[in-house]
Amino acid sequence: MIEIYFQETLDANKIYMSICARAQAFSINYIRVSYDRANVVSIFIAKKNQYVLRSVIIPALTEYIIQNKEDEWILSMIETIFYFTDYDEKKQILEIAKSLLDGNSPDIPIVPDSIPREQVIAEILSGFLKEPISFSFESFLKFRLRSYTENLLHIVELAIDEYKLEQEYQAFVQGLRDFTVDRESKLEQIHILHDGHFTFYNNQFLEIAREELIKLIDRKLILRQPMYIDSTVLAPLVSIAPKSIFIYTNDVDNGMVQTIVNVFLEKVNIYSMNYFEQLKLKKLSK
Repeated sequence: MIEIYFQETLDANKIYMSICARAQAFSINYIRVSYDRANVVSIFIAKKNQYVLRSVIIPALTEYIIQNKEDEWILSMIETIFYFTDYDEKKQILEIAKSLLDGNSPDIPIVPDSIPREQVIAEILSGFLKEPISFSFESFLKFRLRSYTENLLHIVELAIDEYKLEQEYQAFVQGLRDFTVDRESKLEQIHILHDGHFTFYNNQFLEIAREELIKLIDRKLILRQPMYIDSTVLAPLVSIAPKSIFIYTNDVDNGMVQTIVNVFLEKVNIYSMNYFEQLKLKKLSK
């Protein structure tokens, strides 16, 4: 028999319901689960104990911990260890942390060959749940999940670093955007071909030489920017402050392309590289 004692009625009820639902889903009729008013969930397994543990009990507890406790712990770390108290900041850092945990941020290195948290918790439970056993759910969370919570702390650190980088990037973009406000355009239109490199063309589809682009850079822009600004693309483009920008690329997710879009917003139009060749031929054939 397995007895789990809970301090919170909500925890007890949800885990009881989850275990019952999983047992029913697997058509397991040799398990009896009871839940009393003292917030104790009792599990009686008549046979195939290890199978029931692996397919019902451990997955139910693992899922509950991740879905109902993880956010709470992450937010607590953000506030008590790293001293972020603003609601919006904590929410953004939490979202980044969850994205990292779910593997949705491939550009951010976590730990090579890191084990999924579901597996970490399941392995801890597998080593802990030896029948018969009675234990406090809260004590288990506090004392048995050290490897899991240590990994959570590492994830929170990475999320905070990423949040700070994003804030710096947004400030950088806003600074460039502010610089172009009410600035006289040196050229009405700029066409940019992105084929691994960025090549500038005027409205006649004639290439603008790099030397000419460098001459167009406003030195005040370089001095005003606390972050490094690319001197081959961003610096000349912001200095020119064109009214319209046409980018021809097959990689719309490219970092520089996205930065240009973020700075110039509705002034940017994006097309395929093939379309550039068509327009260029049409323009030059006139």
